[in-house]
Amino acid sequence: MSRLFRLLCLVCLLCPVVAGAASLAFGLERLSPDHAASDAAVRAGALDDRFVPTDTTALRDLDRPTWFRIVPLQDWQIDAPPVLVVRQTRFQVLTVYPGNDVAATTLGALRADYPAHLSRGLMIFPLAAAPRAGVPIYFLAEPGGDPTQMRPVLSIETRDAAEAASLTHVRLAIGTFGALLTLALCGVCVWLMLRESLFLLFSSVVACQGFYVAMVFGEGLSLPGMEVLLPVGGRLVNLFAGLGALCAAMFARRMVDIGRIAPRLDRGFAVLQWAYVAVLCAVPLVPAKGMFVLVALGNLTVMAGTVMVLAAGFLGWRSGSRAAAFFLLAWMMMQGFTFARTASFLLGTEAGPLLYYGFPLSMVVAGVMLALGLADRVREMRLALREAQRRAQTDALTGALNRRSILERLDAARIAFRDTSEPVSVLFIDLDHFKRINDSHGHLAGDACLREASKRIGSVLRRTDALGRYGGEEFLVVLQGAAGPVAGAIAEQIRAAVAAEPVQALHQAIPLSCSVGVASSSGDALSAEDLIARADAALYAAKREGRNRVALAPLSSLVAPPMLVAEGKSLA
Repeated sequence: MSRLFRLLCLVCLLCPVVAGAASLAFGLERLSPDHAASDAAVRAGALDDRFVPTDTTALRDLDRPTWFRIVPLQDWQIDAPPVLVVRQTRFQVLTVYPGNDVAATTLGALRADYPAHLSRGLMIFPLAAAPRAGVPIYFLAEPGGDPTQMRPVLSIETRDAAEAASLTHVRLAIGTFGALLTLALCGVCVWLMLRESLFLLFSSVVACQGFYVAMVFGEGLSLPGMEVLLPVGGRLVNLFAGLGALCAAMFARRMVDIGRIAPRLDRGFAVLQWAYVAVLCAVPLVPAKGMFVLVALGNLTVMAGTVMVLAAGFLGWRSGSRAAAFFLLAWMMMQGFTFARTASFLLGTEAGPLLYYGFPLSMVVAGVMLALGLADRVREMRLALREAQRRAQTDALTGALNRRSILERLDAARIAFRDTSEPVSVLFIDLDHFKRINDSHGHLAGDACLREASKRIGSVLRRTDALGRYGGEEFLVVLQGAAGPVAGAIAEQIRAAVAAEPVQALHQAIPLSCSVGVASSSGDALSAEDLIARADAALYAAKREGRNRVALAPLSSLVAPPMLVAEGKSLA
């Protein structure tokens, strides 16, 4: 895990180094939109004393046409021609007036002559002359849609550097989106097989993360079919962020089972989900001027939800849930970046390279870890189901099969006999003088004798044999593939094992023995009921002969017709 983290950090640090390797330092200034000024007066420098220092947040918050100017702090020292690059923008229209050049260059978010494999949220303005220190570059910025959370980035660099950085940006954005969407589709496929709604919630969370990353990186509206959402503009980021937070809260409640662990926190999640719903409903209704207030409220809700989700994961982990441990680790990784990005937006600070590029990568890693957590939860559910099935089939006291299950095993053996003629034998075992044991030593001692008898009988049996408690102190053994002589030998081994030594129970040595009746279907096709009846008759014969012995039922000379074979199938 530490090696992976170091590799991610290295990638995150190298990407912006490539982007800014040949950039020129400059200052950004803004003319108040309230000043009435002609284009010619601004470009002639007549209003330079009215420009005030600003940052690119002003570009993000445009509500009317506004003049800006870039003042280089040094001369351009590189042989390659410079370009003005504007990144992370799609809803602004810029008109650039480089230096003293009177010809304006107007570029929108899409350039017909720009390579299609590069970012759609990128503007490149070739500068006719190399920038010189103190010589301003003027541009008029106009809002082209709703404000967005994306903060534009300005740089003066070479075209090769700009294209290389943009290509890295697009690869990371589309790669992240593809990985998250693949995880979401896998979750849907698993849901189709298992019909477990938790997988649908997982797919919803991961898909919303994927679209949110694509929108934040400016590539979402370039995806096939997304052009129809262009009128929604920057609000798409808020919609996917809110929808992802809502699905995450619902997923956290189900994944951790917080209602069982912490009912109060679960009620808090219910309130949080309604808060997310309210924010989502308000996103398309709030006017553009009120969007930043709504976004701030939404981000505060997201931060509160982050704390609650982490608390839920921690409580689930403390309660012993392995799935909650996976969930907590994944959420800490992803929500750490989300929390930092949200805090950066609320404070108005610039997101650093590690934060900017680590954010999408953390979502992919977190999605994979959530998938592992879900797989572990399915494993736990399967083990629990298997244990429930085992308990439903076994006798709680002795651990042997219960009466219904042993009869089902006998029925299955009889069906196999019908299909393959493989012999089947039944051993009917009864512990001798068991009532005397209960009366003399107590029922707890009797229970201990039953458990020990079951253990000793099972030690003699083969893997293919089945042992069940038929009732009280009676046991039934189904021997598949064993004819009369073999069944008799196994019965004698069982009798000897049970009587080998006294049972130590409640500091008492209790002598124990059993009688066994054996019946086999090797030469006939009797029904299961008849086979048990014959073994029971042999058992009573063994008891009449003095107990602690084996008696074999005589083989029937009749061959049962097919109707009787069919009757054996219904015994369950």
